[in-house]
Amino acid sequence: FSEHALLQMKERKIEKQKVLDCLLQADKIVEESPDRYRAIKSFQRNKKKYLFIVVYDRDERQIEIVTSFITSKLKKYL
Repeated sequence: FSEHALLQMKERKIEKQKVLDCLLQADKIVEESPDRYRAIKSFQRNKKKYLFIVVYDRDERQIEIVTSFITSKLKKYL
């Protein structure tokens, strides 16, 4: 986890386990650039659909979480 990711997670009240679950059980993974990816997991809250998004960098040795967030902008990210 990058320092930025940890700070954002704290501000957004996102637990580390939720981030890891999204990475392991993503509905979709999008390659944004050669080493940067976006894991997307959909869920419902109060009958409204949301996406949980985790942006991470990956190389042959490790994965580093860049940021994570929740959005209701389904068309923008799917």
